[in-house]
Amino acid sequence: MRIQRVVARAFGPFVDRTLELAPGMTVVAGPNESGKSSWHAALRLAITGLRRGKGPGTAAERALAERHRPWDQPERWEVEARLQLDDGRSIDISQDLGAKIACRAVDVALGRDVSDEILDGTPDASRWLGLDRDSFASTVAVNQAQIVAVADAAEALQEHMQRAAATRGTDATAAEAIARLEQFRKDAVGADTVAAKGPLRTAKNRVGAADGALALARQHHAEYLAQSASLESAERAAEAARVELAGAEAAQARMQAAEFAARAARAAELAERHPEPPPSLAADDELAARVGAARDGFAHRPPPVELAGPSAGELERQLDAVPGVPDGDIEPHPSVLEAQHAVARAEQAIELLGDEPPRPDGAPDIDASALRDLARRLDDRSLPEAAALEAELDRLRGRGSRPRPMLPLGIGGLGLVAGVSLAVANLGLIGALVAVAAILVALGIGLAGRRGDTAAITRAELALAPYREAANRVREDRLAALQEARGANLPDDPAELLRMADELAASRSLLVAHRDWLERRASLETGLTSAREALLATLAARGFDVTDGQDGLRATQAYVDRCRANAQQQRAAERAEVLRAQLAARRAAEDAAAAAAAREADIVAALRAAAAEIGVDPNQDPETLDAALEAWRAQRAGALLAAQQALGEWQQLQTLLDGGTVEDLRAEAARRRQRANELAENLPAAAITLPMGVDPEEFLSGLRRRVQSLVQAQDLARGALEGRRGSLPDVAEAEEAAAAAHLELQRVQRLAATVDATLALLHAAQERVHRDLAPVLGQAVNRWLPAVSGGAYVEVSVDPGDLRVSVKEAATGQWRDARLLSEGTREQIYLLLRVAMAEHLVTTGERAPLLLDEVTAQADGERKRQLLDVLHRLSADRQVILFTHDDEVLAWADAALREPQDAVVRLQQVRAAGPGNAPLSSPSEPAEPMVPVAIR
Repeated sequence: MRIQRVVARAFGPFVDRTLELAPGMTVVAGPNESGKSSWHAALRLAITGLRRGKGPGTAAERALAERHRPWDQPERWEVEARLQLDDGRSIDISQDLGAKIACRAVDVALGRDVSDEILDGTPDASRWLGLDRDSFASTVAVNQAQIVAVADAAEALQEHMQRAAATRGTDATAAEAIARLEQFRKDAVGADTVAAKGPLRTAKNRVGAADGALALARQHHAEYLAQSASLESAERAAEAARVELAGAEAAQARMQAAEFAARAARAAELAERHPEPPPSLAADDELAARVGAARDGFAHRPPPVELAGPSAGELERQLDAVPGVPDGDIEPHPSVLEAQHAVARAEQAIELLGDEPPRPDGAPDIDASALRDLARRLDDRSLPEAAALEAELDRLRGRGSRPRPMLPLGIGGLGLVAGVSLAVANLGLIGALVAVAAILVALGIGLAGRRGDTAAITRAELALAPYREAANRVREDRLAALQEARGANLPDDPAELLRMADELAASRSLLVAHRDWLERRASLETGLTSAREALLATLAARGFDVTDGQDGLRATQAYVDRCRANAQQQRAAERAEVLRAQLAARRAAEDAAAAAAAREADIVAALRAAAAEIGVDPNQDPETLDAALEAWRAQRAGALLAAQQALGEWQQLQTLLDGGTVEDLRAEAARRRQRANELAENLPAAAITLPMGVDPEEFLSGLRRRVQSLVQAQDLARGALEGRRGSLPDVAEAEEAAAAAHLELQRVQRLAATVDATLALLHAAQERVHRDLAPVLGQAVNRWLPAVSGGAYVEVSVDPGDLRVSVKEAATGQWRDARLLSEGTREQIYLLLRVAMAEHLVTTGERAPLLLDEVTAQADGERKRQLLDVLHRLSADRQVILFTHDDEVLAWADAALREPQDAVVRLQQVRAAGPGNAPLSSPSEPAEPMVPVAIR
């Protein structure tokens, strides 16, 4: 497909304007605001039109209309074009972009409307290419906004490639089936999330509710049975507790009856023994207490205190003779010792440095690496394959006939050998270009049978151009190296230059070693001086008087001697504390001895007074008096014991009678025996018992509380059971509802599994198409990548998983993510991918044109020319239309393009009446058609 012309009936700033286009390459140049972007959009919309649909359209369509619809007459938005199809037909296609009604495609030769061949709501000529509007915009029509978008985010390129791939061949069926199946799954199955409302989530919610209801019914039934059993258990426990309480009460009554009978017998016995109260012994008790206290004090009298050692007066005289505490350090301070060690280390470091090494003679001020580089440039790097390649080209020119079949292989092989030789000569980039050019020549000559000898010779010359440029660069570099060597009075022999470089490197090593020794010696001497000064400063800081000019080590020795003297004085001064402690202890001991003597005198006096009270001579020695007092106490103890026993029995009798008589006790015992017999009636003998070692009243109180608690629990259990009996759910009904919910869930899950399996197969088919397409796109880009990247990148790879682009760096062989490259390189790779997609995504016999807007904006001068050369070569197979404002591109076009195959169109600036591209003048005034200018 080729576009012969496009007519802007009413489009942006243009009204009835025509743009004529060449069949090969057309460069449309003009300054900003000259309508380049408008013509680019007009070309694309003349081919694809706009999709007809309800509503305001998508955001992209609204933005397109806002930018390119005429302002003065917005209802009239029309464009048309003359297309030349590869099947020989000439088509006039008209697009009513505003109303989308008067749209048609007409076969010019037959006058027949062929719109039904490409109808998609409105005529879409991209369908003759096997594409649609979206894929055409993603591959064939490249505008400046798309370039900027890809430069900002490489994901946009992947999006365009995936969109185009989704419409290619059989994959279109897979994509449509996937979309319909996904919609069917959404309607018939739905998502499996908490907030979803589809059939799957509804079935799961129903299963959850039914299972919950069944579990709740079973739980209620189990709880009812458990409550019933609990009631029976509570009834049995309450009855057992009642029997246990009755038995304990009967046992307590029997015990109390026996106790009253024993009390009555004991009271009768004591009343017969003590008809009257016994006499009091209070006066004898006071005398006995005084005698006991005197004996107890004598038995616990303090032992005599014996004093030994110097007296307190002698210790006071020794304390007055002790010297005072010294002023200053009593041992060398760590800071002084560390400063002394620093001086010793500095002196040792100077000794370890050794003698001064010999200093070499002065070496020439030339870098050894520069000599080696000069030797490499002077080395012979000639290419013996040059003559063979030139001979092949001469023979091709001289024959004037179709080349033999072996000729392409010969030229390709020689080119590969030349490329490898250039790579060995450190010209890797040029070598790669030579090799690629040779392969292109071989391919071109191989196709020369169809296109003629002239094209074959042209391709051969283009392929040999990089080699010739490389040979010239090698020759110029060697001549420059010879001039540099002679200007520096150096030999031009590479071997002699390498020998000089080795000697110069060795001499410089000796010189560096001597300089390092001098610097190290000066640094160590400076350190020694600093260490000595620091030592004297440290001594002064410790309060030691250092005279001016005094040697640091001698001052340190004097400081150490002073510390020893201070230590001796300190030890003598420390004895004062010991003497003070001894003096305090001696004074305390003397006070304690005096107090003990006074206490002993008081005890002996009390002992003599007690002896006088019982009629014993008090003038005897203390031990004899103590024995006499002990004998008196022993004699009195027997009479006291009998009196105490009689008093106790009398008190016991009064307690038993408790104000009554013996007959009253006997009557109470008989009454209690009768009560115990009544309580034990109708009870088993084993139940009438009380545990051993417990308080009967506390035990019975606990039993009563237990009986009361069990009865309350029994009543509560009976009431709860009666209340639950009327609200029990039907377990069987809940089981049927749960089974039905599970069946429905299984049905939806089987449907989901079937749809998911089908989607997986369709996705696999779509993935296979992507995997087949990605290598084809990569190989197509590899053809032109070295040229447009200046040889920096030699290979491209397209990831079939996400269509991410990576390129191989020529210098390192490393693969780089295209998103991380410079803006210009990313745009060039993007353009090559667009070209490859336009070539390989077209599924019909037609060839898609390329509509390019400002695609060289980010390229430097050299890459810009290489990219334009590539586009020019591509125009031999497909039409290339390039819009630009760049003067360099226009200059290239004037020099490289030739009529009638190519054309250059110059646009004049259009003044806008406001935002957008609305014309300032009246749109009804027709303008002259824009035709290609004359080119050489």
